[in-house]
Amino acid sequence: MNEAKLNEYIRRKAEILPTADEAASTLVAELLAEMEQLMKDNERLRKSLHAAGKGKSRAGMSTKLKDALYE
Repeated sequence: MNEAKLNEYIRRKAEILPTADEAASTLVAELLAEMEQLMKDNERLRKSLHAAGKGKSRAGMSTKLKDALYE
């Protein structure tokens, strides 16, 4: 999910909250807060995965170089 989609949900929440009961309003607010947190976690994990992938390719190249030098 991208930032635009989240902003759309937030906008829609503002439209429906005046007509919703308290339980529904609380639920929607909790779900949006959870969604925001999950998006942040997802971004952090993507960055970690990307960094880990970079490290593996360097290690792979280093191992190949070692193997070539030992031959």
